[in-house]
Amino acid sequence: MKRLLSTFAAMIFALALSAQTGIIPKPQKEIIREGYFRLDKSCVIYSNEKGSFNTQYIQEKLIKATGFAFSRTKKQPADNFIKLEVNPSLNIPEEGYLLNVDEKGITIEAKNSSGIFYGIQSVLQLLPPAVYSGRVTGREEWSVPFVNIEDYPRFSYRGMMLDVSRTFFDYDVIIKYIDWLSYHKINKFHWHLADDNGWRIEIKKYPELTSKGAWRGPGEVLYPSFGSGNKRYGGFYTQDQIKKIVAYAAERNIEIIPEIDLPGHSRAVTATYPDILCRRTDESLSVQGEGKNVWCVSKEPNYEMLENIIKELVRLFPSKYIHIGGDEVNYSAWKNCPDCQVLMQEKGMKEPVELLNYFVRRMEKIVEKNDRHMAGWEEIIEGGDLKPETRVYAWRGVDKGIAAVSKGQPTIMQPGSFCYLDMKQSEVERGHNWAGIVTLEKTYSLDPTGDKNLPDSLSSLILGVQGGLWTELLNKPVRFIEYQTFPRLAAIAEIGWTNQDLRNWDDFKTRLERKHYSRMYNMGISFRLPPPSITYNDGALRSELPYPWAVVRYTSDETTPDEFSPVFRGEIYTDNPFKYRFATFYKDEIISQAVMVNNVSYVYQKPSVTIETSLSFQLKFPLSNLKDYNFSTYARTTERLKKGDYLTYIFEKPVFTKRITVSTGIPEIDFYGITEGYVEYSYDGKVYIKGNEFTDGISVILPKEPVSAVRIVVTGESDGFTAAFTDLKID
Repeated sequence: MKRLLSTFAAMIFALALSAQTGIIPKPQKEIIREGYFRLDKSCVIYSNEKGSFNTQYIQEKLIKATGFAFSRTKKQPADNFIKLEVNPSLNIPEEGYLLNVDEKGITIEAKNSSGIFYGIQSVLQLLPPAVYSGRVTGREEWSVPFVNIEDYPRFSYRGMMLDVSRTFFDYDVIIKYIDWLSYHKINKFHWHLADDNGWRIEIKKYPELTSKGAWRGPGEVLYPSFGSGNKRYGGFYTQDQIKKIVAYAAERNIEIIPEIDLPGHSRAVTATYPDILCRRTDESLSVQGEGKNVWCVSKEPNYEMLENIIKELVRLFPSKYIHIGGDEVNYSAWKNCPDCQVLMQEKGMKEPVELLNYFVRRMEKIVEKNDRHMAGWEEIIEGGDLKPETRVYAWRGVDKGIAAVSKGQPTIMQPGSFCYLDMKQSEVERGHNWAGIVTLEKTYSLDPTGDKNLPDSLSSLILGVQGGLWTELLNKPVRFIEYQTFPRLAAIAEIGWTNQDLRNWDDFKTRLERKHYSRMYNMGISFRLPPPSITYNDGALRSELPYPWAVVRYTSDETTPDEFSPVFRGEIYTDNPFKYRFATFYKDEIISQAVMVNNVSYVYQKPSVTIETSLSFQLKFPLSNLKDYNFSTYARTTERLKKGDYLTYIFEKPVFTKRITVSTGIPEIDFYGITEGYVEYSYDGKVYIKGNEFTDGISVILPKEPVSAVRIVVTGESDGFTAAFTDLKID
């Protein structure tokens, strides 16, 4: 009986889905009727808008895909049309639209051009996905179902934050990224332009911010970091490029909110202009391991410099908000500064956090003086009051956002455990994990209002939601920015747009897999596919597909599957399951993370070992972790690696093995590994044979005799302020 009920429920759910358009984000109201309006060579476009962008936008997309002319007409057509009609008196919220498709044509109505643009996005999703790429097969039916849609956003702020300091993305990547955001009805692009690891925006009054502060590597003012290695790495956007990007985004109804992170996270500035620092040198490190990265709060010339920078930002960005960061300040710099201590005494302050509030209030005045409002991370609510217009971005949890609105501040929700897209999507994928594993389902589960019992006076201060992509780990592989962003951004788009009572995970997942994968593929997005789940029982490898029509390919020699690898069709009998690798494929071009069997652990040898090293290690991550054969633990140095450093594993007895894998970096995160060095090994404990150099923090030994010792040799300065080492993996 239970099975009968579940089957019946599945049928009802399938019928409900068939009555939907499949649009992401889901419209507020939609009715599908029988029939289709078919586009043909006689179809015309009519618009009463004063500007021509929307008309040109849809015309270019349709011409490229269909080859039809889609001529524009100034007269109201009777039939076979696409109408874009602005009606300021329309009773619909801002950015909303009405979409009607019948036998006569397609009509989009809205109060303004932004609503028209979002209506166009819905029309594009109703067409064959090739409308995005123009890569047609000739078999497309260029038709749109008869529908009535009334649609508008739940939140006025639907954003995405991208850090370009840690990993730099050039002009062309940013333009593509803005396109992809616009397809998903995202209307804010929070651009994190300056941090410890690079200043990315040209400031004409201070040219060294980019001639020096935009670069890291040997001989530069900034150390190598995050995989940039021993080469010069960096880049910046010229003011001409910024203007073009801002204009491009504005046409697509995206406001760009610039951020320069202050007063901490400022190593790129302080390394370029050391006079910004406090008078007394402080050698302590920030939570990210950066030293000397805090503006002195007591120096008046600093505020003059900041005002000059803000003046140039204001000329480049029309946004009413300038984001100044304000997060994770290393207060030790101010505690050890005699001038900051005098300022505290003069102002009657007791704690350094009050100095942060002093700095923030000074920045508020500077920003307001330039006809803008200030925004910052949630830490800015600490230590004192803020102006009522100052916007807070909550990142450590929904509760922090609730605390901000409780103080009367307009707030954007970007809680890390839901919205930080640099987090891992599963245990086996690259990414941070300090905020947890942030799966697509976890992201989708967020309700930005948190407590549904909030009074209207507080809930109205929650302006919206945004995703955030910090880029320490985005240096590899190629296009990892797309893999980490999508499809989780599609979930954030629906959180921001669709009313909470209309959102359903199973519904969203089905729309995504059945329709939106194809759309994203045609948008040119190298999105993340879920890998299969592989188990090994009774001598057979079996797979649980991530979705019913998924294609899974495999290899049996430990290599990564490609489009030529055989398709996995149910089960494989083998006595060596660990040599197999599996991956999900979409059109043989989009490929998931390759995975191994997940219910049986590979058994490595665990010989007794002693360690000799020139390095010192942190108490929390001691040297003893390198001989416990627990591959989730690691040892971490107290300092940056330098040429000549070494670490030697000496076995109590020679080890018989075909392979030893020497991995560095934090396990499963690929962070703080060796960038300059090699491995050598010895059969007798005296004479060493040079092995491979480290690639991506890993070196592999294939010995021909029993091994007595393995040594890691550092040949150059590492690109992290610390380095992590793990147990040897001995087959």
